[in-house]
Amino acid sequence: MLQTNVRRSVARVYGPSAITVWSWLITLPFAVTVMSGLQYVEGGPLQVLAVSALAHGILGGVLLAGAALLRPVRGRARPVVVFLIFAVAGGLRPILFLEAGGLLSIPVVPGDLVGRIAINVVALVAALSLIAVGVDLVREHRGVFRRLRSAQRASQRDVESAAERLRELRAGTVDDVVAALEEAAASAASRPMEPSAAAWMLRRLAEDVVRPASHRVYATPAPDEAAEVSAAGAREWSASVLGGMRAAPPLVTAALFSALVVPFGVLLFGAVSALAIAVGFVVLLVANALVARLRLPHHPVPRLLLLGGAYAAVGVLLTLSGETTLLVVGVRPEAVWFEVLTYPLIALSVAFVVSLAVRTRLDQAELETALQSNVAAAARIRAEYERERASLARLLHAGVQSELIAGALSLTASAGPGDAGARMAEIVGRARDALRGPHSEPGAAEQVRTLLDSWSSAIDLTARIGDGAWERLGDASRSAAVVDAISEGLANAVRHGDGSPVALELRPADPGGVEVVVRSGGVLAASEAGIGLKQLSERGTVALRERSGRVELAVAIP
Repeated sequence: MLQTNVRRSVARVYGPSAITVWSWLITLPFAVTVMSGLQYVEGGPLQVLAVSALAHGILGGVLLAGAALLRPVRGRARPVVVFLIFAVAGGLRPILFLEAGGLLSIPVVPGDLVGRIAINVVALVAALSLIAVGVDLVREHRGVFRRLRSAQRASQRDVESAAERLRELRAGTVDDVVAALEEAAASAASRPMEPSAAAWMLRRLAEDVVRPASHRVYATPAPDEAAEVSAAGAREWSASVLGGMRAAPPLVTAALFSALVVPFGVLLFGAVSALAIAVGFVVLLVANALVARLRLPHHPVPRLLLLGGAYAAVGVLLTLSGETTLLVVGVRPEAVWFEVLTYPLIALSVAFVVSLAVRTRLDQAELETALQSNVAAAARIRAEYERERASLARLLHAGVQSELIAGALSLTASAGPGDAGARMAEIVGRARDALRGPHSEPGAAEQVRTLLDSWSSAIDLTARIGDGAWERLGDASRSAAVVDAISEGLANAVRHGDGSPVALELRPADPGGVEVVVRSGGVLAASEAGIGLKQLSERGTVALRERSGRVELAVAIP
């Protein structure tokens, strides 16, 4: 697992986010520190700022040219070219600093140019690599976050909409028809009625109340439109990410920063800097471990402030330990204060990248679970709606209407006016009780249809049902496995896909079984099957593969 994560992180460095505008913007703070050579500028703060700004602006042009050069590069040459561009950009920084001073007529001394080039190569390769990983993670997580959050909200809205329509269906049909029947029964009970009058009233109920109601119900299918929801915005995404920020790994952060300061220490203090760097590494390791044990608040802003403040304190401690070590060995420390500024930036950057990687995995699992729960709820409510609609339509048309018409005929043929009201009340009572009675459970085909309807409201889904597939869902175990295969396949398509349309096919499979095939854009995230696929493999044959740039899951259920 660790090796897989390392490989993915390295691949992000030379991926599509290798050089972006963020590569230039995030390195801007380094342009006004000793990492850029401001100590070599002869002048005040304004002169230092002018030289640094111009040098960093020119560096932006270098990065822009590097991005253009990198665009057509593919395959094994790409990582080599990416790191070469990073190294060249780092080596050019001190030279650009000198040239910027010349262009502005501000005196700038070269100092130990070779040492400065070494410092900047190491610093920029590390910084640009970290930025590339961070930007790529941000893009991936924002895509996952938007797609899954939108699908989750759409499913929730679908549940609410279907539930509301179910309430309206009941209120607009059952309650209205029952109210009309009870009013007629009360009218019949209030006065003596001739059989012909009672029969006429029953016919009017059948023609003017029950028949129109059955037609309305029959013509009102379950809602199938996708709910319109707003995508997750930058503020919501930021709150999610920053609210999950965690401390950087102590060893990784200490090792990274120590490696960054090696060229700087050797340039200023020679071989004796190794002792200061070793002491600093130990200090960072212990201090970072303590920061990692802090209980961070849940709110994003206090969480970020506490974490930043803790790393600022570590930076101060690192500077003091470095100065003390150098003084003990008889070296006068200079320019070590930059660690107070640079260490919190490095530590927070590492914390952000690591936190975002963890947040991506957690959000995928958390939102997928919520999504599946909402889809299942939507499927249930849609099935209930469809069951209620179909049952009511049949009951009103073939049951209540027929009951009323038959009752009217029997009243017309009966003798004696005295029992017409009671007979009518009895007929109306049977119709009313039929409307208030329970309804049957949906069949397997209806469960699959409502499940597909619910997923279609959450994602861009195209479903194809092969000839003869429905007939093979009669077995309860097979139909349950089909529902699980559809749920798992579509959930994986949302979790690991790239947001492109998803295709689902349900088709007959020999001998006598069915096969569920789900195709989605993206790449396989892991070579090993997850728990869901392992459970499906106990009930059928599971194949997960890449074909023509798309991921295909095929589950054959005997």
